[in-house]
Amino acid sequence: MNIQNIIKYISTKDITFLIDFDKTINIDKSGKCYYFKFFQINLDDITNFILNLKDNEIYTVTPFISVNCRINNPQLILSRKFLITNKSNPVLIYNYLTQQFNIARDEFYIIESHYFLILNYKRVQIDY
Repeated sequence: MNIQNIIKYISTKDITFLIDFDKTINIDKSGKCYYFKFFQINLDDITNFILNLKDNEIYTVTPFISVNCRINNPQLILSRKFLITNKSNPVLIYNYLTQQFNIARDEFYIIESHYFLILNYKRVQIDY
């Protein structure tokens, strides 16, 4: 199996969680972390984020929300890490993050109009 075959399936029909990835494939997660920040969950911003990822690269993403968009202040993680590529489905990611936000909003009484979505992402290397 080559990298192209793996990439075309990552978060295209279902969210590909890091923990669910085939354990026989080694994933090196030692890359540098980056942050993509935007006001609320927005399909256009998610699409822009995905389309700007490098070709033939796989990334882990940890989505969280913040009331002031400062990464050093407390945040609420929306999901466990999942994998993404520039071939991933933005509508799938948007729907998943919206669903997770709705759960967090109800459980933590978040004021819906006052939050930022921050994606903590890093490139990973796959060794199979």
